[in-house]
Amino acid sequence: MTRFLVVLAVVAGTLVVTGGPVAAHAGGLTATDARGRVVAVSPSVPGLTVETIEAGARLRLRNDTGSPITINPGGGTAAPAVVAPGTEVTWIDTRATPDGRTVPASRTVPWTLTLDAAGTPVTVTGELVGEKRPRPAVWWIAAALTGAALLLAARRLTRAHPAAHRHPSDSAVHPHPHPSDSVGEPPAHRLLRADLLLAVAGSVAALASAAHVIGSTLAVESAPMVTTFLSAAGINLLAWPLVIGGAVTVLRGRAAGVLAVCAGAALTAVFVLPDVTSFHRPVLPFAGPATLERVLVVLALGLGAGVAIAGAGVLRSLAERVSDTDGSLAEKASDTDGSSAGKASDTEGSLAESASPAEGPSGEQAADAEGPPRDV
Repeated sequence: MTRFLVVLAVVAGTLVVTGGPVAAHAGGLTATDARGRVVAVSPSVPGLTVETIEAGARLRLRNDTGSPITINPGGGTAAPAVVAPGTEVTWIDTRATPDGRTVPASRTVPWTLTLDAAGTPVTVTGELVGEKRPRPAVWWIAAALTGAALLLAARRLTRAHPAAHRHPSDSAVHPHPHPSDSVGEPPAHRLLRADLLLAVAGSVAALASAAHVIGSTLAVESAPMVTTFLSAAGINLLAWPLVIGGAVTVLRGRAAGVLAVCAGAALTAVFVLPDVTSFHRPVLPFAGPATLERVLVVLALGLGAGVAIAGAGVLRSLAERVSDTDGSLAEKASDTDGSSAGKASDTEGSLAESASPAEGPSGEQAADAEGPPRDV
């Protein structure tokens, strides 16, 4: 648990010093302080439509005027550009995007850009509206408590039972077992429950990560859904099968599944780290409530890191159990060999004793058969 809290503290401290990570989500979108919108297009041109998409991160222009529309320079690498009749274009315009801007809550920041419609200047005006930031400490604490609770539960389950360390010879010295020995679970059962705990927690982390990626993908309107999802999933395409496959293996009673669950959960936690921007920014690139997105990140991060760290203790206990089992089997085999040898020796002695009396009567019977010696 200490290592888990140290990792979270380092990450949180880095975020405080740097003002929060600036990491891209699906489609290159980021969490921001404001939401953008188009206010007016002046003069109005029939067939020309300009609107914001993806919470104002991009602009979309649809040209149904019958003449080319030119986006004038000044908005970054995407401008200038010419939009042919009957087509549309989406782009990030630095004059209109909230990305990289600090906009206080309830503050409005206006923006403008110009177009050329067949020689007619057209002005597009809009605004960025700041929203109230969340309390990042609340979500960081939630992630820490989630991981810490899992670590404590796993440690409680993997803690060796007193009866597990008793040698059979101890019964002669302590004929009456400790009260807890009679009511406690066998160590094997406790380790099985620990395996199941990690499998369930890892699966929840993987499902939370998948829901987060799907929600981020659905928020993107400017790119094909399939390629956006694959890009957003990234290494999770390896982590999710590891976790689910490992959980199924654990349910089948195979300890090797724990290793797969821990590896997949670790990858899940590492990959979701850049998305902790949702703890610090109000406008999130997610097709759903912002609170839901933050809960998903808490589960993926807290449970993922918790499973990865707690798994080390569970795997160590499993290894010790296997070692103890091998030692017990070897001791039983040795006792069995000794017992067999003793029984064989006793059997040989019994056979020798039974054979000796049998020889005596046989000699006497032979002497009687010969009779007394005859005189010559």
